[in-house]
Amino acid sequence: MIRFKFLSILFVMALLYSCDDTTPGIGTSTIPEEDHILSDTASYEITTKSILVDSVYARTRTAYLGRYTDPVFGEFNADFMAQFTCTDNFEFPETMQNVNKLDLFVQYTGFYGDSLAAMKMQIDTLNRVIPEEAKSNFYTSIDPSKYYNKNASPIASVTYSAGGASVDTIFTSGTTKVYNQTVKLPLSLGKFMQDKYKENKNNYKDASQFIKNVLKGFYIHCASGDGSVIYIDNLVLQISFNYLIESSTGKVDSLVTGISRFAATKEVIQVNHFQNSSTLKDLANDNNSTYIKTPAGIVTEAILPMDKIELSHSKDTLNSASVSFTKYNSDDLNAKYPMGTPQYLLMIRKSDLYSFFENSKLPDSKTSFLTTLGTTAATKNQYTYSNIARLITHCLAEKKAGLKSNPNWVNDNPDWNKVVLVPVNVEYDSSSTNPSVIKVTNSLGMQSIKLVGGKDKLKMKLIYTKF
Repeated sequence: MIRFKFLSILFVMALLYSCDDTTPGIGTSTIPEEDHILSDTASYEITTKSILVDSVYARTRTAYLGRYTDPVFGEFNADFMAQFTCTDNFEFPETMQNVNKLDLFVQYTGFYGDSLAAMKMQIDTLNRVIPEEAKSNFYTSIDPSKYYNKNASPIASVTYSAGGASVDTIFTSGTTKVYNQTVKLPLSLGKFMQDKYKENKNNYKDASQFIKNVLKGFYIHCASGDGSVIYIDNLVLQISFNYLIESSTGKVDSLVTGISRFAATKEVIQVNHFQNSSTLKDLANDNNSTYIKTPAGIVTEAILPMDKIELSHSKDTLNSASVSFTKYNSDDLNAKYPMGTPQYLLMIRKSDLYSFFENSKLPDSKTSFLTTLGTTAATKNQYTYSNIARLITHCLAEKKAGLKSNPNWVNDNPDWNKVVLVPVNVEYDSSSTNPSVIKVTNSLGMQSIKLVGGKDKLKMKLIYTKF
């Protein structure tokens, strides 16, 4: 009988510790032989609220352009600045005669809103180079007026609709439909580009010299209209020119047309600028629930009950801690253009909200956790974090270490027990049989959710071992 009880205890221990081979301990990890092992559960309230995020880190090749006024979230504006690259040691034909056309191709595979809404795109040239070394330049609060003369006349403006008659070329690449808007630019700019080449070929030596000496870039924004936001994948500047080639007579006297292209690529800078209306402030102050809205609008903050857990379980080992965030069904089921629902939500410490993305970090299941919207009938409206125990023990250890040297550590670090939920895009290593996450970035599409919370407290469920 004694042997059976001993084996039973070992079996219970195996079940408890097999859940997580890095199970953290809040209290002691020494197990006296005379102690009995008890497993128990507890729950604690979590307080949540909406907080405004006026800017997010967005180092991306996708550019966003347009304006859309939502009945719940108010007006949203998207514009961007883009540089163009050239191949190393680029050359025009030596017999180049004249420039006859300069076009900007704006290509995209997706948009949000009314495909027929009349919009007006305006293009201005930059008069300053955007410095790449400053990470602040990749936040969506960047001020374009620092890089172009807003009092100067634009070089081009064109009326367009995301999917209407202004789309001069629509083609399919695989299963993806690609839209193209062509903007005719002034020949004077093409002539200027030609003159800079004749002046010194080194102006086209590489992307850096081209941007510095020839074309610093464009600021592309919505001058008027409301109803759509396009997601631009490719931006190409195409210059068309005449040049001479050898004819059948053996003389270089035959006139032909050639083209050269300069693209906005990942090797050069492209920065998005977003603006949301003051409507978001009212939503952030709504204590009946919490909100998440992208891009760069609102995130949900949660205050975790660290102190209560520490007080009640200082001598226990925490095996797991789970929490679910439940979304409401859309308030406006009849909305003409409902926003998308985030597939992935990243839980990170509030203090890491910016550095996580600046430093291209990945979820580590310690201070950052990734989850998806549930797919079963019971979980289809829930984002569940099944085990954030390591976060709790990490934060409590950080607090303990901080108080040793600074009695005011808690007051000096008011966000030590807070996390935020951030919509993200996730890329996986598709070459692996067990794909792993290789990149996490801020979600910049038009998405929103309303979550249970605010005055309604949420519950965190704990499983712990008591000795």
